[in-house]
Amino acid sequence: MDETTKATQAAQAAAAMARLYMLGMGVLSKAFYQKYGKEALPIIVGVVSQGGAEGAKMMQQMGRAKSMKGVAEGYRHMCAMMGLKMDVTELSDKAAKFRTSQCPYGVQGTSRELCQAMNEGDRTLMSTFLGQEVGQQVVKSLAMGDKECEVIFSIK
Repeated sequence: MDETTKATQAAQAAAAMARLYMLGMGVLSKAFYQKYGKEALPIIVGVVSQGGAEGAKMMQQMGRAKSMKGVAEGYRHMCAMMGLKMDVTELSDKAAKFRTSQCPYGVQGTSRELCQAMNEGDRTLMSTFLGQEVGQQVVKSLAMGDKECEVIFSIK
């Protein structure tokens, strides 16, 4: 097997593991939220935020440009590898709007608050990676019954 094939297989394996991690976190968080309600949200946020911070460290090691555009490109690349269709519908130096018709966490049909909690991992990833505080706004969400998710991340 040549080096290119090995590298491709390694990247595919990493993408599959990332997809499994996201779905696993979603299933666990959904069950925890359904059992404990709003009291579970701070714990969920803490766990996914820790994962986001670790993800930022990996992105930094990959040499991604430390910009909102670099983050968006990283997300686009990873989602494509995971088989998720995700579009960046708006992008500037200060903000990125993401849209997808697939919930990467599998929490569709739950609630806005669980969706926002799960997106804290992405918000933390971006804040850590960029070294600046990033805010999030969930505009549409499969978790809330919308036909697609639309989330805006912007540097504060």
